[in-house]
Order: sequence, then C-alpha cells, then structure tokens
Amino acid sequence: MKRLFSHRKLLLVKAIGALVLGASATSAFALSPVALTGWTVQNGKLMDPNGNPFIFRGVTIDHGRAPDKTIQALKDIAALGANSAQIEFPLNWTVPFTYPRTAVTELIGIIKTCAENKLVCVLEPNDVAGFGVVDGVASPSNTASLWDSSDMRMALSAPGVTNHIIIGFGNQHFGHGTEQFYRDTAQSYTHGILSSLPPNFMIMLDGSDWSQDTTKAMHYVAQGISQDSTLKNRVIFSVDFFDDYQYPEKVRDYIASFAEIGVPLVVGGFGPAPYYHPFNTTIPVQLNAPQLPAASVMQYAQQYGAGYFGWSWSGNENSALDLVANWNANALTNWGNLLFNDVNGIKATAKPASIFNGTTSSASSSSVASNNFPVAVIDNVAMEYVRCGVVYGKASALRSTDSDGDALSYKWTVSGPENYTSTNSEIRFSMFWPLVEYRVNLEVSDGKGGVSVATTVMKHSYSNVCPQPSSSASSHSKSTSNSSSSIRSSSSVQTSSSSLSSLNSSRSSSRSSSSTAAVGKCSYIINSQWNNGFTAAIRIKNTTSTVISGWNVNWQYADGSKVTNLWNATLSGANPYNAKNLSWNSTIQPGQTVEFGFQGTKSAAAASIPAITGAVCE
Repeated sequence: MKRLFSHRKLLLVKAIGALVLGASATSAFALSPVALTGWTVQNGKLMDPNGNPFIFRGVTIDHGRAPDKTIQALKDIAALGANSAQIEFPLNWTVPFTYPRTAVTELIGIIKTCAENKLVCVLEPNDVAGFGVVDGVASPSNTASLWDSSDMRMALSAPGVTNHIIIGFGNQHFGHGTEQFYRDTAQSYTHGILSSLPPNFMIMLDGSDWSQDTTKAMHYVAQGISQDSTLKNRVIFSVDFFDDYQYPEKVRDYIASFAEIGVPLVVGGFGPAPYYHPFNTTIPVQLNAPQLPAASVMQYAQQYGAGYFGWSWSGNENSALDLVANWNANALTNWGNLLFNDVNGIKATAKPASIFNGTTSSASSSSVASNNFPVAVIDNVAMEYVRCGVVYGKASALRSTDSDGDALSYKWTVSGPENYTSTNSEIRFSMFWPLVEYRVNLEVSDGKGGVSVATTVMKHSYSNVCPQPSSSASSHSKSTSNSSSSIRSSSSVQTSSSSLSSLNSSRSSSRSSSSTAAVGKCSYIINSQWNNGFTAAIRIKNTTSTVISGWNVNWQYADGSKVTNLWNATLSGANPYNAKNLSWNSTIQPGQTVEFGFQGTKSAAAASIPAITGAVCE
C-alpha cells in the first residue's frame, strides 16, 4: 500500500511539473532569469524577487462560485490592465482527502494561467471564514495543516511558483468578537503557516472581525511581526473596507496608521456596497445598503502606496459588487468602470511585477507611481482664549504623512476678516471677531511634485465687546474695582447675547416662508485634492432642538468642477447639483450631524468651495 501511494505521489509530481513547467515554453511565461529568493518586505515596502517594489492593483475572483469561469476571468482581468488577482478557493477541510484534491488540481491551472498573463496571484482559502463565531470552521492550526498536505506542497513546490504566488492566511478567517484572541495568537499562527509552506513564500495575513479589523488588532500584531526576525520580511497585511468604513476619513486614518509604522498594507476587499461572507449569517445581505466610498479607498491607497483588490469579478449575491455582468469582460458595471478607469484606478496606476519578461517595475513606473503623494492632515485644532478681545486659533500639520518618507513642507492660509499665512508646521493666529468663520487651508508638498490639501473652518463665540476702565476707577478701593469689573463683564455678555438674539431673529424671519420645521448648519469640506481631482463632503448639523425629517441640499461650481461619484445620498442634476437623503439617514436628531461624500474632477487650480443652499440650511 505504501509503495502504491509512493507511485501515485510520483505520478502527481510529474503531472504537476508538466502542467506548471509546460508554460515556460511560451514567451508569456518567460520570467526574469535573475529571480532570487522569493518576495520580501524591505523598509516597509513589498519587493518582488528581483528586488523591485510592487503594489497590488487587482481583482478578487471567488473561485468557489463558478470554478469553470476562473481561468478566463484571469485572462480578462489581465487584458483590462490588472497586475494581480486574488483567488478565493475552498480548502474543503471537512471533506475526506483523496489525492490529489479537486481544489488543488484546479489551483495548478490557476497558477499556470497567472504566470502566462503576468499576474501576481494571491491564493486564499475562503471556506475558513468566521473562526470563533461559526461552528465547524477550520481553526488557524487546521488551516496550516492543510497547506502542509502532500498534494498542496507538491503543487506549490514546482519551480518558479514562489516568483508570482502569494499565500493568503484565509479570507475573513477571524469572526467578530475574536479581537483579543487575534492579538494573542495571530503571530504564532503565522509562524505555523510559514513553516508549513515550501521555502520562500510570502504570507498575507487578514485582519480580525471578518477582516475589517475595526479595533485595529491587526495593527497591534503588525508591530510585533515587524520585530520578529523570522516573519518581518515574509508577511504583508490585508484589511477589508466594507460596512464599517462608510466615511473616507476612517479609510484614510486606517491606511495612514500602517504607513506610520512602515508595514505594507493591502486592501484585500472593497466595493461600493457591503460584502457579507456566506458564513456570516448574523447579517443578511442588504441590497439597499449605503453606498461606500470606493473611490476614496483607491485615492488613499494610491497616496500611501497601499495595494488593493476590488471585490469582485462576477457572480455576487448582491450584483452591485459585480465588476462585470455575467462574467462578460465587455460588460463593465458602474463599479467595474470606476475600478478600472478612475484616476486612481487599475489602468492608471497598475505596474507589472519586474519578474515578468525581465522588465523592472521602477523603469516602467510613471512619476505618479514612483512618487506617492503626501496626505495633508490638520490636527490639534483649538481656540485659545487669553482675555476679552484676545483669542487665538491654533492648528498643527504634524500628522501629515508621506509614504515615501519624503521631507514635507507646509503652507498655511487663513481667510477671514484678517488673512494670515505661514510655512511653519504649526500655526497660531488672531481670531478677534466672534461668530465669524475663519477658513484654514493647509497645503503639504513633498518637494517632488506631490501636493495634498486639507481644509477646516474655525469659529468662536467669545465677545470682543470689552469693558473700558473709567477715570474714577483708580480712586475706588480694590473691592469696588473688582465689583465694577464684574458688572461690566456681565454687561458685555448681555450685549453679545442681544446681538445673537437679533441675529437669530433675523434668521428666523428669513426662513419663515419655508416649510422646514428645523434647520441645520450646512458646510462644505474638502477632504483632499490632487492635480485634477478632489474628494469632498457636505455636512448637515442639526443646531435646533427639533428633529429634522428629510433633507436635500444644492450647490454649484463656478470653475468647471464636476462630481463623478457620490455616496450616502441620492445625486441629481449636473451643476447645479442636488443631493437628497437616503432612507437610513433622513432623520437628524438635535445636535447630530449627517455627512455625505463625493469625488470630482477639477482644473489644476485649488479646489473651490461653493455655497450650500437648501431649506435645511441656516
């Protein structure tokens, strides 16, 4: 029996070798002859076997949904400009093994097709999701043992496989509520998988909480792995941006947190709508779920040098996540058009790995790809009250980052009753006038043509109507003087309140003809901008004691800017634009704020800030 198994094993080795190496006879599979010892992480960047940086710009294929479609899908993805693909496949860990397993035999063809089409491919088991909350799911140690099975090791040991194949730990392996377990064990389990694989493979580790890593447990683990001599050069990290990341700022902050610790990050899954793994039965598929900021994910990934995989090619239960209709590469959906054709999309930013045909990533990179833009961040915004009539605004640019490590320069511009400029990293400026908006603009430059801009608005309510000392004040006692001062201060507050009352009265009369029962403060915020594009948001804050039920706002650009993609509202019009609430964000409680975001195109000039109008606005 042992001899029979050895004979079968030998036949399997020969079959695998024939399938994988057979491709080497074709020019499409001609790998660079200087391939070294596999993929590595160096100075916070993923490096291919030739020692050149590589950034994933690819698509996820859910192989389990339509196994017969995967090979053609890989060819189509490559033809559309992707440099990589992520293959979600079943390990079938509960099925009694017969060698070779069907899934492994299919992977052999996938590995060959990836090489033929110059794709770096991530192989990731998809039927291990939800460990800790789903009964019967493979544990991380079970997953490691499956990678160590004889048929899988032979498939992965074929010559040249480590040049273009990355091993995924497991798609959404850790379910919700396992964050502490993840912190305590993920590094140890990664050691287990690395030791189960043939030499020189790179591992991609998914985050906790169905890979969305909402508590940043993976960020904690990444810091430990970056100090681990065995793992630090062999592990990259993957996060999913779905329903827990409805706002661009949260996406930006998460990607920035990995750039700050110098660890390679890949957005392993994102799209315009939430994706829920079939094992995640606690949340039903929401076909009318809020639109997610997919364009912002690509923008911030490009600025920080992070990789991304769009979810997913076709066959999703929620068709809003399909990049193409019915697996047809000639039928791009709106999501597919955005992923491939956006300014930060695959066609504009994907560069092939230098392992294919002896080309180098750096030689073929454009100036945009070789120089990632900085990200401007205005932080520590505060008002400093010194005394009546002396108020200062303060802000810092020190949280601004550059994924290339370039030295940054700053340019502040404050627009208000008095204008102010500075080139320091932190600013302090006079805000004499109360109830007046001071618009603070920060421009950050990396000295290589990369520029990023952030904007905020500051306003205070301290009175500048200050008591004047009388000529007789000096002849009174100290206690009288203090009493007099107290009276005058009280008087100044009353004056300020009187003017506020008058202002509120005029506002009330101006909107008396409106049918809106409650109004809010409407503001336009520029989140980021680059040479010919920008992302922005409109915020509506309910400043009254009455609930706002339903809202819509209008704005118009005078400089030719256009909105190309919008989330968390319904857009209509084409300059002027109108945005109307969705069902889930129609109600604004007193003191609460609703925000929707959008991406647009503009000229080379700075992004403009139009006025926001509507019955809901003050």
